[in-house]
Amino acid sequence: MRSPRREFSGGERPVRSLFSTAFLVGTLVHLPAPAVASEDVGRVHEGRNRDRLRSVQSRPVLKAGRFSLSGTYARSVNDALVLKQGGGLTARYHLAEGFAFLMNGTFVASQQTDYVHLVRYERRLVLEEPEMKSHMGLGFSYTPIYGKFSLFSDWILHNDVYIEGAFQLVDIAGAWQPSGLAGLGARIYLGQAVSFEAGLRSLMYATEYRGVRDIKNLMFLNTGVSLFLPLKNLARRRR
Repeated sequence: MRSPRREFSGGERPVRSLFSTAFLVGTLVHLPAPAVASEDVGRVHEGRNRDRLRSVQSRPVLKAGRFSLSGTYARSVNDALVLKQGGGLTARYHLAEGFAFLMNGTFVASQQTDYVHLVRYERRLVLEEPEMKSHMGLGFSYTPIYGKFSLFSDWILHNDVYIEGAFQLVDIAGAWQPSGLAGLGARIYLGQAVSFEAGLRSLMYATEYRGVRDIKNLMFLNTGVSLFLPLKNLARRRR
């Protein structure tokens, strides 16, 4: 004779099996298919990577074979007695993306500061010297660094850093003297044809006044806008 408890236990097993099977089926139904899930993730990463590759690989401004004309404002930064400021033009022909020949000219006007009366006239510590009026010459420009940065995560601004060297003629009180120019600057490109630039130029020349010889080193802060011709790139490349 069978025990009632054993009969109850034997009937309980099918019920538990049914509940377990139903739970597993429901779980599998609600889980996304692996292929579909992987495709969705792949699409998301593909879109992000596409944006990243576009900002890294594209180079909208190509300089090789083009002319550029820069109009700049120049202001001296290392003379506490006489402030020199003026404007100039720099024309470049870019043989390659990183190298160009240049021709420049700058006209400056001198303005005495408040220290002149104290130092030059009252204490006579500094001799009066001829006034520089302009300088012009020929040289080269080399661009060793090209880069880009993101502004507010919406705009990609392309920029480069350049160095310059040039032989100059300086007009000092109507007399022309040879001199040298060295410069360091940076450009931010606003499109295929326009860029904003800022840099420092060091102008070195020899002076002689009342038997006193000296070598002047004037540093100018230059800011301006450059226009590239032709207005559009000659070719499209990917860097």
